[in-house]
Amino acid sequence: MNKISVGVWTYGACSDRYVSDGYKDRPALSERIRRLGAIEGVDGIEITYPSDMNENDYAEYEPLLKEQNLSIAGMGVEIVCHRDWKTGSFTSPDASVRKRSVELVKRAMDFAASIGVKTVSLWMGQDGFDYMMQADYVSAWKWLIEGLKECAAHNPSINLGLEYKASEPRLACFVNSGGKALALAQAANAANVGVTMDVGHAFNAKENAAEIASVLMTEKRLFHMHFNDNYLIADDDMPVGSVHFLHFAELIYWLKKTGYSGWYSLDMYPYRDDPDEAVRASVAFLKGMDAFAEKKLAGYDFNKAAAEAPSKILTGLFGKIFEAVNE
Repeated sequence: MNKISVGVWTYGACSDRYVSDGYKDRPALSERIRRLGAIEGVDGIEITYPSDMNENDYAEYEPLLKEQNLSIAGMGVEIVCHRDWKTGSFTSPDASVRKRSVELVKRAMDFAASIGVKTVSLWMGQDGFDYMMQADYVSAWKWLIEGLKECAAHNPSINLGLEYKASEPRLACFVNSGGKALALAQAANAANVGVTMDVGHAFNAKENAAEIASVLMTEKRLFHMHFNDNYLIADDDMPVGSVHFLHFAELIYWLKKTGYSGWYSLDMYPYRDDPDEAVRASVAFLKGMDAFAEKKLAGYDFNKAAAEAPSKILTGLFGKIFEAVNE
């Protein structure tokens, strides 16, 4: 079973456009760490640099992380949630903003290297457009490649995971699908540029998560996984398995089949829910689905299934599910 981590933003105020102050109080990072350390099955946390933790305050949290037996599984970079990035980060038409975003990513890579974190995720949610005739697509693609090449060369031992998303905050993001993220990683021509795959983002992009993960693994570009769930309309960041089931059964099967050994990181935003319970539910689902894939789907012949009637495939799968439930 892969190690499970939780993004510390799961314990945030959970604000939205209607309740901008959030539905809850915002606990200190130390409290978040203690609460996550008390949940069985949680092995680490994920942070955003530099807002959650950075080189100036890591020494304050390091003893607490050891006390709670938690690792830092990965980190994102804050190039979205501030007005400074309203014209984009790597693709801003303002050269000074592009330079600042690249330098911030480099600092995040330095911090990651100093504390033993392998992957820095890049969600470029402000890089895109809202209207037709607004963006210079050719320049944007060029700037993305140039910025990623510069960052990748800064420290080849640190992976950069492109976290694609169809939209939000921009109505249309440039890095909007698994295929686009893979193409960008290959265009950067650096082994340490790959993909952080958020399952909810894959759903929003109308992708089959198992298929995309398998392609990324085959191309050796799947660096990190974010798990959550949604109703396909928006990035709801719900507990894992709260909407989908067979999608996750197939995804976990193929992650195991293709040898993904990275973290399963929970990226959730439980607006009105108890975050402890959202984490517990997701951990239980992932562990149960991992066991199901290990015990019930081992040896499943997908090529044979492709030649059979869909109803026969479902009959076999449902039989395995009900068998597992009744054990």
